[in-house]
Amino acid sequence: MKDVTEILVKIIFSIVLILISTYLIPYLKTLRDDVRWQKLINMVEAAVNAAEQTIKEPGSGKEKKEMVVKFVTKWMEEQGISVTEDEVDALIEAAVKKMNEKKV
Repeated sequence: MKDVTEILVKIIFSIVLILISTYLIPYLKTLRDDVRWQKLINMVEAAVNAAEQTIKEPGSGKEKKEMVVKFVTKWMEEQGISVTEDEVDALIEAAVKKMNEKKV
């Protein structure tokens, strides 16, 4: 009877480990990635707002964008987040659009 119990415990333990590795770990990774993306989006929005407040000259959009790209890129490196230049550009454009919609 003791042998059967040991075998059952080992089987149940194995099943639990399989379920954890199949479902729980990927789910936690997805949550972590979602949190990282939200942090990145928030940082880009803050940087865009800061650039808008700091640089007031008309026609200085290129300068503002360079400032935001530099700041966000440095922050991402510090956080260990890697995204492409196109993704950073898209995030900046989305943040600018959101900021402009709030002004109206």
